[in-house]
Amino acid sequence: MIQEAYEKADGNPFWIEAPENRYLVVSSWDHIKEIDAASEDVLSLQAAAKEILQPRYTMQNFNWFDRKGADGMPLVRTLRTLLTNHLPDILPDLRRSMSVLLDRAQSPQPVVNGSYISPVFPIIIEAISLTNAAAFFGSELSHDKKFMAGAIGFIEQTLLAAEAIRVLPKAIAPFIGGMIARNLGSGKTIYDALIPIAEERLEERARKKLGHVVPEHHDCIQWVMECSPRSKPWSAERIVHELMALWFGSVHITSTTACFALHHLCLHPEYIEPLRDEIESTGWAQFEQSGGKTFPLLDSFMKESARINPVESVSSRRMALKPFELSDGSRVEAGEWICTAARGMMLDARYYTAPQEFQGFRFVDPSVLEKKFPSHPGVVASQLQGTPSNFTDIGDWQLWGTGRSACPGRFYATAVMKTLLALFITKYDMQLEEKAATRYFAWRTFIYPYASTKMILRPRAAL
Repeated sequence: MIQEAYEKADGNPFWIEAPENRYLVVSSWDHIKEIDAASEDVLSLQAAAKEILQPRYTMQNFNWFDRKGADGMPLVRTLRTLLTNHLPDILPDLRRSMSVLLDRAQSPQPVVNGSYISPVFPIIIEAISLTNAAAFFGSELSHDKKFMAGAIGFIEQTLLAAEAIRVLPKAIAPFIGGMIARNLGSGKTIYDALIPIAEERLEERARKKLGHVVPEHHDCIQWVMECSPRSKPWSAERIVHELMALWFGSVHITSTTACFALHHLCLHPEYIEPLRDEIESTGWAQFEQSGGKTFPLLDSFMKESARINPVESVSSRRMALKPFELSDGSRVEAGEWICTAARGMMLDARYYTAPQEFQGFRFVDPSVLEKKFPSHPGVVASQLQGTPSNFTDIGDWQLWGTGRSACPGRFYATAVMKTLLALFITKYDMQLEEKAATRYFAWRTFIYPYASTKMILRPRAAL
């Protein structure tokens, strides 16, 4: 429905009616910049996220404000600065944990002619969850089976519960939402496990101010606490609520994007050898010391995969808290939504050469391609897109949101996805069990991989 409306609009804003509201969808970069320039008290990302996730019911009564103020900075600084700066220290352990998990995940699977046949999406979710839990909450919780089961279940429970509550009549939403909240065991598992840790960290901070020696911690619990406002420090409850919201976003989008990239590796096996050569010739040490910034071919492949198969049809959602008008006269009233047609734009010939074709290296700098393929100039010519760009960039696409409100954790998420995909590429020869089978389904604006899609993985050591 959105794609059809996008094509009819021919670059102009258009309206989409949803059960709970109506959306003005824009599809030009000029209008996207106007949305980004609007103040948070006019167009609010936070109010939109609050409506989508229903944190009052899905995150243990987390009461978000409709407008993001200065108290949103602790999470931004934690992700954009502290977590990103610690990537050289985090990535080696992250890679080793992922590698062990991949080996363990294959051991119970049947072996046919030296190959394992395994559902891929559940493995990816477990791998992303394990590594994120270690970085966010510390090693001890990441190895707690009960906690990890709850943390993984929390993603699906939040999605299902929030969608159900959103479409309820407002008169009965609090009653039904309360009933749903009381039955969301996964959220309670996370909350109950994190509260005593957050309280202990607050006590340690108080003792440190008195001159006592306290343990050092390098995880998001600690960084969120340390970055909270000095004039009004966050309570243990507020710290945990912020971490729950962070957890949802970090696992959901990252695992889905990585899964689609793995599918594309199987659908376009001609890219595997160049990618494998890049990874092995660069080496893990250089990749990890760079904080995950190397592997430019893999970076481009991931970006092309996410362009062809994004996890959402729209991006940059904002709820209007006050009336807002675009330069062409299109207007949203308070309570209505505005967003961007991300999927339509990424498949539009106005923005991409041969947009329906998968060109895994289209975003690589030509000089890098020429160096990688000196005897194959045709490879370079066939992949050129125009201006080179990176997976973490925000100026030419909208995977990470828009402008000032772009995801501050995108550098960490990119490094995690690169690590996971590089492990699959170097450890296995792989293919989809049923190449022609449907790999994903759409629900409203979201696009999800089928958990039942299987891959045939042949360990390279067995060749």
